[in-house]
Amino acid sequence: MANPEGMSSQGSGRSPGHKRETREIVRIVVAGLAVILLIAFVLDNSQTVKVGFVFFNTQLSLIWVLLIAALLGAGADRLFILVRRRRKAAADRA
Repeated sequence: MANPEGMSSQGSGRSPGHKRETREIVRIVVAGLAVILLIAFVLDNSQTVKVGFVFFNTQLSLIWVLLIAALLGAGADRLFILVRRRRKAAADRA
């Protein structure tokens, strides 16, 4: 038997938007857990440490040291990928 929208009423009985709603709920829960873990990580790594740079030393909160290291690592990764793509494109043209 068909419903007014022309779709069969047989099957799971769920609306087409139910899967999307479940996915959105899962995303919200995962994002909430990530925020909680980030806050715990920041609070756990809030002590001050002495950091030696090439030309000077300074005192920084450990979380800043970790974030700077992560950003430098991500930047180096992006640079490596860019160089590799350009070399591959140049090799494909030759």
